[in-house]
Amino acid sequence: MSSAPADPAARAKTPDAKAATSKQLRGSSLLLAGRLLSKLVNFGVQVAIVRLLSKDDFGVFAYGLALVLAGELVVKAGLGRGANRFVPYHAERGDREEVMGILALVSSVIVGLGLVGFVVLGWLADLGLAGMPSGEQVRIVLVLAWLAPVGALDTIGIQTLACFARPREILVRKHVLGPALRAAAVLFVFLAGGDVLDLAIAYLAGGVIGLGLCLHLALRQLRLHGFFEVSPRAWRVPWKPLLGFSLPLITQDLVFIVLTFVTTAVLMASDGAEGVATLRAVVPAAALIGLVVQSFGMLYMPTAMRLHAQGDDQGLYEHHWRSAAWVTVLSFPLFGLTFAIAPSLVPVLLGDAYAESARILAVLAVGHYVSVCMAFNSDALQVFARIRGIVVVDLAMMLLGACLAFLLCPTQGALGAAIAVSAARVVGTGARHFLLSRTPGMEQIPSLQRVVWAKVAVATAGAVAIGWLWQPPFVVQVGALAVLALGLLRSTAPALDLSGSFPELNRVPFFARLVGA
Repeated sequence: MSSAPADPAARAKTPDAKAATSKQLRGSSLLLAGRLLSKLVNFGVQVAIVRLLSKDDFGVFAYGLALVLAGELVVKAGLGRGANRFVPYHAERGDREEVMGILALVSSVIVGLGLVGFVVLGWLADLGLAGMPSGEQVRIVLVLAWLAPVGALDTIGIQTLACFARPREILVRKHVLGPALRAAAVLFVFLAGGDVLDLAIAYLAGGVIGLGLCLHLALRQLRLHGFFEVSPRAWRVPWKPLLGFSLPLITQDLVFIVLTFVTTAVLMASDGAEGVATLRAVVPAAALIGLVVQSFGMLYMPTAMRLHAQGDDQGLYEHHWRSAAWVTVLSFPLFGLTFAIAPSLVPVLLGDAYAESARILAVLAVGHYVSVCMAFNSDALQVFARIRGIVVVDLAMMLLGACLAFLLCPTQGALGAAIAVSAARVVGTGARHFLLSRTPGMEQIPSLQRVVWAKVAVATAGAVAIGWLWQPPFVVQVGALAVLALGLLRSTAPALDLSGSFPELNRVPFFARLVGA
């Protein structure tokens, strides 16, 4: 595999690869618009829950949701990542038997482990271990626990839609119906005068309804593309490549579990439900920084795998760094909100009772945005099957995150948990970039990408000066941040190839002049 020159401008453009990347960017941007809408609705739901529940009740509810996020990964047993890699690969090659075999295997594992996990969780709750809720709180956690297999099956369905490049259907299911169901659950409980247990039940009901629609859409695509013409007896599972790829990458799931649930459980043991509430109240706000990466990443892997299967090394290199430039710039406004003006943002959204969470939000935001600025490195390493290196980095992140949580939570509380999470993210991001730079074809960072990072650093310094030093009224801070974000977009338009990716935007009055495209 040939080495990549320092700048993609010096490389020969591959028309098919450029078209594939543009298609991915356009589809991803549609998903981004939907994800932005859904995140805003979900965040509004989160704020409503924080304000409606007492701090202790919210702490238990947030604990349950953290358990659900970890549980979704556990019940997939690492096979979700393998399905995301091999289903589009075999679909591109026309291997219908392998596609159906993989989907059937992953779905069966999720259902089986979901049932086992619920039984184990009930047993652990009866033991009364430190870091677990007690008394009536256990019922809330057990109800929410059913969302783990429901959410895991939903993810597999969405990955199937992404395989067939169905961004509009993903938009409807994930970014319209999902947030609407959560908002309806909160509204119903509020109007009915229910408590936190009723809210958990309503959340579960919404998840089941969403899963039903997602499965309907995914099965329809499989039927339209002729996959159901293959007899179940002919379904095949490529065991060796699938397990050889998936099982080592369980470490990536374990990293998420450590950073999401283990730190929460340690905090529950040291500070109780109130400490968990102080941390988890701002976690969704920090997670907003990753919404651009999540939207682009949904279609990044299928496109990258197709380019890799075609042997188009140049196209894959350009696809990777162009996607990274996009998410770096588009994520900056969210980073500015959650880091630079956190001292004013948190009291406005959550109330004065959560004012101490501002520092926690700022610490979490740093970890998230550093990983965004080097986005898709882990995905690219998976494309090149650099599994051993990924596993080593993941183990280091788990060890660092867990050790810092046990060390800092008893003395620093929620702030200690935030430091543990962000430190692990930053170290892992740097290590993955080091591995990618040692991969043939991906050694060099394009000069345009380095320029993008430098301009982001300047914009961040300006935002910090406004939010942490000057501290004018909140509205003024938001306006100044908007000006900085627009200036960043305008100055990086050549690196993003804004006009080339979305030529129709040039027909929008004053758009080209506004962003310098």
